[in-house]
Amino acid sequence: MNQILETTAQSGSFTLRLEHGDDALALTLTDRRTGRVWGPAPLLELEVYSKAEFRVETLRRYRIDRVESLDGGFHVIVGDAARGIRVGLWCRLVDDEVSVTLQMSEVYEDSPGTYRLFSVVVLPGLMAVRGAQSRLLLPLNTGMLCFPAAKERIRDRFMIYGEQTRWELMPMLPVFAAQDGEGGLIGLARQGAAETECHVATDGQGGGAVNLGFSVRQFWPDPVEPATRELRLRAIGPKEDLVVTAAKRVRRHVLDDHGKPTLKQRAAESPALASLIPAYTMKLFYAVENRGIMMAGKEKTDPVSFKQVMNFAEAAAGLDRLKAVGIDRIHTQSVGFNPSGHDGLWPSRFPIEERLGGEAAFRALIARGNALGYTMNVHDNQLSAYRRNHAFREAEVMVDQWGVPMALGEWGGGPTYVINTFARPEGQIAREMRALQALGLTGCAYLDGMGNPLYRDYSPAHPLTRTGYAKATNLLIDTAREVYGAAQTECGFLYCAIAADALCTGGDTWHMKGCWPEWPVTALMDKRVPVWNLALHDLVLCESQGLGWSSIMECILMGKHPRDEWAAHPGVMPVLDDTRIAQIKASYDLCLVRFGHLQMEEMLSWDEPAEGVQRTRFGDGTEVVADFNVRELRVNNAIVAPPVAENTR
Repeated sequence: MNQILETTAQSGSFTLRLEHGDDALALTLTDRRTGRVWGPAPLLELEVYSKAEFRVETLRRYRIDRVESLDGGFHVIVGDAARGIRVGLWCRLVDDEVSVTLQMSEVYEDSPGTYRLFSVVVLPGLMAVRGAQSRLLLPLNTGMLCFPAAKERIRDRFMIYGEQTRWELMPMLPVFAAQDGEGGLIGLARQGAAETECHVATDGQGGGAVNLGFSVRQFWPDPVEPATRELRLRAIGPKEDLVVTAAKRVRRHVLDDHGKPTLKQRAAESPALASLIPAYTMKLFYAVENRGIMMAGKEKTDPVSFKQVMNFAEAAAGLDRLKAVGIDRIHTQSVGFNPSGHDGLWPSRFPIEERLGGEAAFRALIARGNALGYTMNVHDNQLSAYRRNHAFREAEVMVDQWGVPMALGEWGGGPTYVINTFARPEGQIAREMRALQALGLTGCAYLDGMGNPLYRDYSPAHPLTRTGYAKATNLLIDTAREVYGAAQTECGFLYCAIAADALCTGGDTWHMKGCWPEWPVTALMDKRVPVWNLALHDLVLCESQGLGWSSIMECILMGKHPRDEWAAHPGVMPVLDDTRIAQIKASYDLCLVRFGHLQMEEMLSWDEPAEGVQRTRFGDGTEVVADFNVRELRVNNAIVAPPVAENTR
């Protein structure tokens, strides 16, 4: 006969009921506000890799060594004698939420040569919903809704913050949720998110469920992260907005748990960020080697491998033209100033590429931009290394699970190898940044190729977990902030969004289009929603690229920061001609001069009043409605006139 241990939340939000027998534990969770009952569901499952069978075994039955009641929760210890695995798990009611934690000091592997723990799957099947009103929120892209009612039987899982094998999924945030007509639950990986996986399933009968797993390893040789893993659950009512409520839970996590300041607070202490916010970001593109991913599919009619589309003098002339039409605030990022152009010979930045004019001409460009009132910086890269470079140091390169240097893709310099930041000499990163800064660089730094899916370093000399890789990325961002006063990087995975002042993207529709139909989770991606934007909007700048009217509408709707990239000659990037200058001016006037203040206001709400119509509301009371069906933009119910027709292609 089963025994029962019951704990009631002091806050009155939840009742926890743990039922345990000889070899199983089940949890029932009751929302005391609505009466909604979740479960019973298994408290945990253990996924153990067997070296003899070369496979993962899921242990749903296990030895129960201890169940002890705590103030507001309980602590359990379970094990499997045959495999030598023991695990402790804590479940407590904290701040109106359910907290489930795994402390790695309570993970024991007595036979690691034959059995290793891969994952502790938490509360599988608890967050199950069914019916026409059911929906699941997945942490993909800016946020993804799945409607299980019409789905076939599908099951998938993915690591929070991404894996290179399916980078297009872009799991940006550590949040997930389930809701139907009776209520819902929001889950947050509050600690150890980089070592956490999201599980999602539909049953083919109108139901679906989502839960987390505390990952210890994905592969046998993985280095193990010692950090605590924690899941938080909070209840939401059937009428609450799932998207907004989940986003605001993430926002509270970023503010309270990570102490990230708002853009207003950061701008008050950082002149570099203060100057970036009202400035149009522009990438000035000079050259690239005519090979690799970036040039794939382009005509190779030029026998010279160095594809040059602008020199430093031409870039200075372009800035003069932009200033002449009244674009008073610009922040530039010079791309390809380094030896062999864009991604040519990292990690070297010197000598400045002579074929573009050399260091003297580059200094003259920087001085000219500064004289125009612009901030001048570069597109730097602190993670990539190429064997063509005489400064290539294999001892600093990450090692993959097969024991060879980690090469990811082929760019202008050939196969790119990933540097382990912690393997570099102390102080070298700051010294390299200051050497560039001495050219006259001003304003926010940009670090390319960062905010990626998380990797592991299997090097015996400098092993790195996924969490360690995230910390290495943040060390680079923090160093850039110390040197330049502000820092920007590429992708908005939360681990680097917390450290950065600005980002290129928090996820976009083109990432969705790249998801393979063969991946089960692709069939569960029904509707992209702006959870990322609602959570992080006024905490980090997010760029908007595109000069057409629809792009301008979207930029204002989401309070984004406009960016463009150009060159003087065709072949790689758009040419800065009179038409493009007029388009940039129109975007500048609307997105920055007129409505740029929205970048620093919290986005309070987002909804869709009708198909193709989106509405946002900001902290200062501004309401923006964008009707993409008729291409009409309203701010505080006043129509915003688009630029003249020839400037809105």
